[in-house]
Amino acid sequence: MAENPLALIVGANRGIGLGVVREFLAKGWDVVATARAPDAATDLQALSALNPGRVDIRALNMADGAGIDGFAASLAGRTFDAVLVNAGVAGPSHRSANAATVEETGELMFVNAIGPIRLGRLLLKNLRSGTGVLGYTSSVMGSVALNAGGHELYRASKAALNSLSRGLFAEMRGRNLTLLTLHPGWVRTDMGGSGAPVRVEESARGLVDVMIRSAGGRKHAFLDYQGKDIAW
Repeated sequence: MAENPLALIVGANRGIGLGVVREFLAKGWDVVATARAPDAATDLQALSALNPGRVDIRALNMADGAGIDGFAASLAGRTFDAVLVNAGVAGPSHRSANAATVEETGELMFVNAIGPIRLGRLLLKNLRSGTGVLGYTSSVMGSVALNAGGHELYRASKAALNSLSRGLFAEMRGRNLTLLTLHPGWVRTDMGGSGAPVRVEESARGLVDVMIRSAGGRKHAFLDYQGKDIAW
């Protein structure tokens, strides 16, 4: 019997990441899912219990460089059909470059941009040749072309992720893989707020569908959860 396709979802304890795990499971995939504190990820643990043998929960803190390296090494021999790096923090509440400290910007840039690229680069060898998809949860706020001001530190971190992902794709040529930089929409999560127009289920379903449809495309694209192109 053929094995189920396998996805890795980084940052799966709540919100969009948890929703994406649910969607992949519903489509018959197995999932490796990460959380900073797996024992405290009660919703993810409950989802695993409902799907015995299909959800492998691992600890991963995207603010820990050595932890990222060790996590990637622990996956030696595993082959993923799709990887979604969903890590992200909002940054300081003042949101201003004028008020920012080195410590604040360092953490924001590492978690939102540097760490995800570091992990993705280490996992390229784990992606299935020809059809493997590496996805990053970015934001339309990372678009330089569409920058309307405000939230400048968060925008800068996502713009950095977009730029770094393009550089990573240049390294991927010849590997027959697809890289997607994804905007999940303005989603009703702890970060997005209760007034956001897009439900978690709607965003997650769209992200999973976009990743599956893109398999074999062997290109780099900046897309929203409905599959529409976003200006860089």
